[in-house]
Amino acid sequence: MSLSAEKAARLIWAYHEQTKHRPDAYAPGPGFLDWDSQPDPFRHWEGCPRHPLPLGGAGGRCRYRDMVEGTAIVRVPDRQVIGRFLELALGLSGWKSLGPDRWALRHNPSSGNLHPTEGYLLLWRSVDDLAPGLYHYSPYHHALECRAVLPLDVATAIGSSLDDMSFGALALTSVTWREEWKYGARAYRYCQLDCGHALGAAAYAAATLGWRTRLAARCDDPLLGRLLGVDRAGDFGDAEDEHPEMLVMLGQQPVHEPDWQSLADALTDWQGRANRLSRERVRWPQVEQALAATRRDDTGLLRPGAVSPWAPSSPLPVAGSLPDIDVERLIRRRRSAQRMDGQTSMTREDFERTLRRTLPANGAPVSCAWPYRPAVHLVLMIHRVDGLDPGLYCLLRDPEALDELRVATSAAGFAWTPADLSDLSLFRLRGAEDVSRLASRLSCHQGIAGHGAFAVSMLAKLGDAIDTEGAWVWRRLHWEAGLLGQVLYLEAEASDLQGTGIGCFFDDEVHELLGLATGPRPRWQVLYHFTIGRAVVDQRLRSEPSYGHLVQGESAAHATAESGDG
Repeated sequence: MSLSAEKAARLIWAYHEQTKHRPDAYAPGPGFLDWDSQPDPFRHWEGCPRHPLPLGGAGGRCRYRDMVEGTAIVRVPDRQVIGRFLELALGLSGWKSLGPDRWALRHNPSSGNLHPTEGYLLLWRSVDDLAPGLYHYSPYHHALECRAVLPLDVATAIGSSLDDMSFGALALTSVTWREEWKYGARAYRYCQLDCGHALGAAAYAAATLGWRTRLAARCDDPLLGRLLGVDRAGDFGDAEDEHPEMLVMLGQQPVHEPDWQSLADALTDWQGRANRLSRERVRWPQVEQALAATRRDDTGLLRPGAVSPWAPSSPLPVAGSLPDIDVERLIRRRRSAQRMDGQTSMTREDFERTLRRTLPANGAPVSCAWPYRPAVHLVLMIHRVDGLDPGLYCLLRDPEALDELRVATSAAGFAWTPADLSDLSLFRLRGAEDVSRLASRLSCHQGIAGHGAFAVSMLAKLGDAIDTEGAWVWRRLHWEAGLLGQVLYLEAEASDLQGTGIGCFFDDEVHELLGLATGPRPRWQVLYHFTIGRAVVDQRLRSEPSYGHLVQGESAAHATAESGDG
């Protein structure tokens, strides 16, 4: 049953306020970690036919320049290519161990490495022996589990109705319990950020194959739940449920969406039962409240502004500023830093390129994936960037927001001085100021935020967005923040540095720093923090190959080389 728009807005605002961290009171969370009920990071659909996929090779097939400029060789979808795409988007990047403890890392980052995001491949064209249908991607087995079949006549009709050579879609769901187990009430925030990261990982993986991705805007949550079978209670039994999140079109230039309703109606021969991830589960009412408030139904899709396709008009960046790097190796070596050295600076050229990658640009992989006007801006606490004074800065991802944001932050008395950095809409708010300690304090006193080259606080006009588009847009803005986080991760690696997403921060203390109004339903809110710098590697940790459990001998040695510590 759908909530009224006003009730949904009240609920999501209540959730947002309840889950803010404050210096004297953190958001509600578990008093201790019950290791006996730690969720299994891998979901399997027992009883489904499993189709193993080939593992990726040694890379070298796509350079960073080609990925960014959209000039990568277009790969025709086959089993090998589908395997490469899913591995680079959602697959394992390696294993770490410390004593008896061992855990997997993935190409799509996750808060606490808990990985609430599950991926599904929906095919309406045959790919080698993969018939049209719905498949769950198993990262551990690097395999597709066939959940349902799409009759050939329906698949043919869908394919012929699309003139953009799209062949399928990647769908994402969230198992909120994986995050709730550790983070309690604030977990829903992290699930949405993780979806944005996964969208970014998919966009980059697709770009290495000469493909583009595009977030589907016209499939509501109940329909997506039907498409993925996550509304089939009998297929879950006592297993933890999954919540539909997003659907991402795949192809050379996907633009048009198929008739999702007809596709859902046609799926048949459902198979499989979800494995149970934990012995016990604690339900957090705040998360249940947020799930109900942000459910996107067909009524929400019909609201003015709810579906607002948008394309950037700015050109791609100058080619000379792009590093000549094997992008697959870049993706495979990405890691979340645990500590920064507090000394290494970032070159001005790398810093400028990094900021530019966060901006919408016609034809850029991430811009193609995101059909909405930029709504998240970057407040930067710069510590060590060559040629720039330390201080507080702001990058406007939509320059038209300047006047409004200047007025909103007027209480802080910022200078809003344009920075001498090409044509970027970068402004110095407070110059010649050491903000290292400030960055750490605002990020829940985590030293890593002040020990890098710079830290980022992502700011969005949440109040107006909810009023215009409904409570579900709360999710979409977190997706956008997570998507930007994935851009920052890859750009850090391209600069021979590392990044880390920071989900723990003092929300209202950031707002106070910026002079933003507080109170009920505030217009501007911070959604995510991030930092980039030189990582300090913990030498106690052992690294293992990503898929050593699937390959033997020389193949295992190759997998180790491809999945190095980075």
